[in-house]
Amino acid sequence: MYLWHAPAPADVTVGELKLRCWLTDNTCERKFVFTPWRFDVRELAAIAEALPADGVFVDIGANVGIYTLHAATRLDSRGRIVAFEPMPAAYQRLVFNIESTRAQRAAWPRIDVLPEAVSDREGICELAIDAGNLGGNSIVDSARFSCAGSAQSVSIPCRPLLGALHALGVTRVDALKIDIEGAEDRALVPFLASAPASLLPRRLVLENSDSLWRLDLRGALAGRGYVEMFRTRLNSAYELRVSGP
Repeated sequence: MYLWHAPAPADVTVGELKLRCWLTDNTCERKFVFTPWRFDVRELAAIAEALPADGVFVDIGANVGIYTLHAATRLDSRGRIVAFEPMPAAYQRLVFNIESTRAQRAAWPRIDVLPEAVSDREGICELAIDAGNLGGNSIVDSARFSCAGSAQSVSIPCRPLLGALHALGVTRVDALKIDIEGAEDRALVPFLASAPASLLPRRLVLENSDSLWRLDLRGALAGRGYVEMFRTRLNSAYELRVSGP
């Protein structure tokens, strides 16, 4: 049994996922390790249902890779994942967890792991670091942080989602998850305004950060034909019913 405040990382296997978890500094890792049966169950199921074996999944704010790995274990070698994670410590854990879960698997999708943020412009952003939660970092000035607060920041590259997908040669997206601590509107509203219908995800899960958004993200989703499937305390799931112009 691993203690909640164990000083060293714990190598754990949860279902098909193999992760090295630091249980002291990341709320996401603690929740997944200690209560995996409660971790975003409806959200993960909604994404899995939208992914054929050759599907394409985009994970914006991948953290240590729980959504990315769930998707990867459902795809074969024809599938593809694009995972964005700009926080250096989380990026390193994400890469390790991908390789750990991949070991000895016969079928595995192509995974592009990008150490950058998705935003409304290309350049350099300041990522405020949550001192108590590795997954709580944000490029939003008024972001919500843990009780430990935020006293440091790191400069990270950022670029619009549409440009990133074009650069990678992605021509379709079956499912997308975005959890970037209040910057979801900056990332998705410009994308929804200009993306061709072929790149609109059939399913989309996003963090409920309405109080931090400056742009009407839910209105932009409705305008491109998305209908809300369900809303939990933390996230909302949308399905593309009618592709807008």
